[in-house]
Amino acid sequence: MATQQPEPELAAVMERLKRLEPRIQKIMQITGLPGCSIGVIHQGVEVWKFNAGFRDVENQLPPQSDTVFNLNSLTKSLTAAALACLVQDGKLSWDTPIRSILPDFAEGCDAVDQSITSVDLLSMRTGHFAFNNMAWQGNNIVLPKKEGTVRFWNATPRIAPFRKSFVYNNWGYGIIALVIEKLSGQSFHAFLQERFFDPLDLKRTKMQDDTPFENSSKAYAVLDDRSPIPIPPPSIGAGVFTEGGSGVLSTIDDMLRLYHAYMLAINHQSQSGSTSTPDNPFNQCYKLVEPHSTLPRPGRTFSVEEQNYCLGLIRAQLPGPLGMMGMNADFNEWPPVVLEGFLKTLCFYHQGMMVGSTSNIAILPESETVVAVLANAFPLGDGADWISQMIIEAIFDPPTKKDFEETAEDVALEVLELLPGIGDELRDRHSRYKLGALPTLPLPSYVGTFKHEAVPFTLDIKLEQGELTMTFNGCQEETYPLRPYDLDTFTWWTPFNEAARRGRFVTCYPRTTFLISFEKEASRIAWASGDILDQSYYFLRVE
Repeated sequence: MATQQPEPELAAVMERLKRLEPRIQKIMQITGLPGCSIGVIHQGVEVWKFNAGFRDVENQLPPQSDTVFNLNSLTKSLTAAALACLVQDGKLSWDTPIRSILPDFAEGCDAVDQSITSVDLLSMRTGHFAFNNMAWQGNNIVLPKKEGTVRFWNATPRIAPFRKSFVYNNWGYGIIALVIEKLSGQSFHAFLQERFFDPLDLKRTKMQDDTPFENSSKAYAVLDDRSPIPIPPPSIGAGVFTEGGSGVLSTIDDMLRLYHAYMLAINHQSQSGSTSTPDNPFNQCYKLVEPHSTLPRPGRTFSVEEQNYCLGLIRAQLPGPLGMMGMNADFNEWPPVVLEGFLKTLCFYHQGMMVGSTSNIAILPESETVVAVLANAFPLGDGADWISQMIIEAIFDPPTKKDFEETAEDVALEVLELLPGIGDELRDRHSRYKLGALPTLPLPSYVGTFKHEAVPFTLDIKLEQGELTMTFNGCQEETYPLRPYDLDTFTWWTPFNEAARRGRFVTCYPRTTFLISFEKEASRIAWASGDILDQSYYFLRVE
């Protein structure tokens, strides 16, 4: 990526990207992003970097290309590539059952689960759903710890056919991190450091821990007036089950080095038929980027070639939609067709999202293009995704161009309406109930500790100043008032701005998430969290 006088075509690309800056700032305004950092490689050459807004709003500090952000789920491509190193080393094959490495994996499960391989986990084709709404709580806290990863996985239900369906599940990447540690004899971070960070000279990339880098971005939520509010950074790195799924921190400078190397390895190995590339840490690229499971999209039908999950990356054929992993697709039935009217080209991409940060990577190997976007908020719609799509169109200049600002505004309004709409629905239903719908037991009868029937997770119910409260998994910061709703069902619904201030996701919940029901004389709690369609989690009274 040496600096050189740009060719005329590159100069035109650079000029189009420069003209994009006001539109990017408009997307930030629409979605509420306080700051973002962007980098672009095209034809193998670094052509553009752009930093906008503030990494620290309170002190008016702008981001730079070496400002550290959370990569979130972009970590998944690294985790998959790390396992590929061990396959290349002969430590395992892609067909090795996980249970042969981690004997407790799939303990008590059926023969199908006991046959699960690394490819099944990395491509999310096991059919297992995750305990998302149980794990991700407010204040950016991820409650399950790393040592409980296997036990949690074993308890996740299979809700779709094995190897015939795509079901997003972060726990599988947590399992792969444990496999890497077991086979390498190193911590997951130490393995990444030795195999990727040091060889590529990534000086400001690491697993999130208790020692932050200087020049790190703060984390923000976005209120309903689209203003940012600071929240704690996400606890998704070392020591948490999400380490392998979302725990890495990095910068735009380092991301361009990392994904440029990945792109070169993809091109070299696809052309040579080799499983390695000289002086490049990425191995087994044929397996990493081949399609393994087809992404579902309600309301639309895609051919197999259009949207597939590989191993930590999504494989898309353009012209076509992007951003199919995040909230933009959730709130937009007909996403923009990127590069409409342009020649077909292959794109590998992924999004990352936690409360307080979003990220996006796109690799177009045929044109040696990399687009990287890092941002410091969970906004009203995935602004990093809109920005990435807008940049791709600016690079290739298709005949039909999209109005991403209009689409972003539509999605932002949908996000703003979700939680208030749930609150209105809850109030409307509650208002229909008469006196007979009051709690059937005295409030002290509901007090106690209730433990999930299969995994180490508790709900603590207390009576404080005449009102019930609920605490998730003993974390006092995660205590919410319980209000009577219908008989022995109570609600803990939280208004939009309060949820944002508390560092909660504001887009991931159906109405049932906010209802808990005491059953069998308050000996157990049923919570239909929304994770598993209409099914409930059950928590049994232990004290």
